[in-house]
Amino acid sequence: MSSNASPTVRVDAIGKRYLMPHAVHGTGTGGRIMAHLKEFLPFLSHQEDDYFWALRDVSFEVKPGEVMGILGRNGSGKSTLLKILSGVTAPTTGKAMLRGRVGSLLEVGTGFHPDLTGRENVFMSGVLLGIGKREIAAKLDEIIDFSGIEPFIDVPVKRYSSGMYVRLAYAVASMLHADVLILDEVMAVGDAAFREKSQRNIERLAGEGRTVLFVSHNARAVRNLCHTGIILDKGQCTFQGSAADAVITYLQKIHHYQPSQEELTATRWNLDDAPRLHDGGERVLTSVSLHAADGTPAREFHTGEPMRVRIGFHRCTLRQPYFAVLIHNEYAERVATINSSHFAPDLDAHGNGVAECLIEDLRLGEGSYYMMLDFGQYGGGRGLMTSADCVPNAATFDVSLGGYLGGIGLDAFQGAAHRARWSVVTSTSAAG
Repeated sequence: MSSNASPTVRVDAIGKRYLMPHAVHGTGTGGRIMAHLKEFLPFLSHQEDDYFWALRDVSFEVKPGEVMGILGRNGSGKSTLLKILSGVTAPTTGKAMLRGRVGSLLEVGTGFHPDLTGRENVFMSGVLLGIGKREIAAKLDEIIDFSGIEPFIDVPVKRYSSGMYVRLAYAVASMLHADVLILDEVMAVGDAAFREKSQRNIERLAGEGRTVLFVSHNARAVRNLCHTGIILDKGQCTFQGSAADAVITYLQKIHHYQPSQEELTATRWNLDDAPRLHDGGERVLTSVSLHAADGTPAREFHTGEPMRVRIGFHRCTLRQPYFAVLIHNEYAERVATINSSHFAPDLDAHGNGVAECLIEDLRLGEGSYYMMLDFGQYGGGRGLMTSADCVPNAATFDVSLGGYLGGIGLDAFQGAAHRARWSVVTSTSAAG
């Protein structure tokens, strides 16, 4: 990927709106008639409320050899953007420029004719891409082998499972040398072996200088495969940057892990007004503070060293209460669950006070973490725990490895850190 190369994909202030008069004229007979008239008689005037903007003022560039991830909730405009880039629909405002052949895999059920066989659809797709039959025939064996559906290649695709369909469609789109490859949730269908093969293939395509636009809800796939990323929210682009930062920003937003700058540097947090997971419940948790082993306030810790978590509470009336510290990494994945019921099922906490959790050996890799606090009634078993107050973003802290591990170390998304002794029990000579 060359930083000086001209972009293969350039999107300039794209917007897409749809006429939705039914939404503003009511459900009465008169309203429905007027809605239909305004929808099918374009000379009738429309108000701005008659339209829904699926995309508005979206701009970005993608260069040769770059894999760009596109993230966003359902309904954020991802599919609309891909349809515009694939030529399925035209933008209402702005323009999109794509250089070279464009291959796209938007969703199961598009692109192939259901009554044609897999082999016939391969040739049809190639012709639609402007590829000659001789070139398609030269690639046919490779396409069939990659898709893994050789026994069914001469069966009409309407008989295919969704996994078979996507494997063949992806093989066609990637093997027929499209300069721009547009993929929508290709990792969501198919088995683990196909997903791994697809990831290796995307890396190879980028290495050959081709451009890939990749939509997926699989955060790890976006982080591992993509160089850059954008986030769409309600039709607008709210983030552009590296793929790693895009994934973190996206997951933090959907899991409500977005602390302010003051919260990022604090060692004590007042929870009186903090958002709760259970709206309308009693607010028992009042504060949380983080401390080193000697009780000194801290928000930076070393792997393998102790951490003290002090949780303020008031008006605790539960007969057998529990407190829980739930730790999430930057990707909003839970990496630790520390519950008082594991060690003190009969915790004596009544009225007002402070509960302390001493984590004797903090086995987290290097990175930033978010702490969720939970409080509730413990009934003597895993299925008998009832949450009464839960603060999803109660505290933040950082971990560095220190001297706990040698070698390349461990970062926040690789799981728990464990010291281990390695030795070779048996070995044979490689020479023979």
